[in-house]
Amino acid sequence: MEKNEIALVYKSGIPTLRSSAHRVRKKIGKNRNVPKPQASGGYIGTMLPSSIRERDMLPYDVDEYDLSGAIISLLQSLDPEVVGSWSEIIEDGSAPTTTRLEDFRIPLMSVTRRANKGQCEDAQQYLSEAVASSHDTFLQIFDRLLKEQILPHLKSRLVREGVVKDDETRLAFYYQRPPTLRLQPGPARAMVRNHRDSDYGHQPGELNYWIPLTDIALTGVDLWCESDADLGDYSPLGTQLGEVSSFHGTACRHYVNRNETPYTRASLDFRVGIEPYYDPEWEMVGTRADHLRQKVEL
Repeated sequence: MEKNEIALVYKSGIPTLRSSAHRVRKKIGKNRNVPKPQASGGYIGTMLPSSIRERDMLPYDVDEYDLSGAIISLLQSLDPEVVGSWSEIIEDGSAPTTTRLEDFRIPLMSVTRRANKGQCEDAQQYLSEAVASSHDTFLQIFDRLLKEQILPHLKSRLVREGVVKDDETRLAFYYQRPPTLRLQPGPARAMVRNHRDSDYGHQPGELNYWIPLTDIALTGVDLWCESDADLGDYSPLGTQLGEVSSFHGTACRHYVNRNETPYTRASLDFRVGIEPYYDPEWEMVGTRADHLRQKVEL
């Protein structure tokens, strides 16, 4: 082993413990999961304007919207044998003086599938239920951030680009609630593979949002994305703590690199459907369930 090489702790399993899972039934022989949104009545999902599909970044006040603190409190209330716990010794060999998400440790069996004698599916369900029930804590902060910062910013972009007439024009947004919490431990071999979200039943009339809750400088983990569909020009979002990034993940392929550090990457991601490009009634063939949506008019 090279001097600076870190031995893999998570040698197998999936890359992340997450609070939700895609539910797409695979058809044997004939795959009908084609990304062509169509509901009864002939509605076809509509692609967002190119200027809105471009990457965008919005800063926010981490003290006013303490998402990391809320997630720390949530994780502290859960079963450590299922979700994880904090390391008593940090990388330099000393005891931690503050509680950081980077120092959270996930049991190996919680990122190992049941078929391989792990408890990944049970851990995901457990974490999903905990996040979904955090109405008075984490979700309250998340809702405020969406309604007070993210959605008004998005509407201002739509007005600026002439998609919406003016600030007085009412517009409906459909945001994913709860968002997906992802915990990516390391050092690990697995990574979030290259994909586009249309493969999982998402429409072209929505944007993806990514909020890191841990320091990229410590974890070395980022989301890499094309600038437009099929260009192959992947580059990292570079989103820092206190920032929210958006990108068009339905069409643009994206992935998350493996975590080669002893720290854990934590992040939130969610989608926002935009009227009139998004059809709230449409369901992809083969999809059993989708992320729940909250409708907001601004």
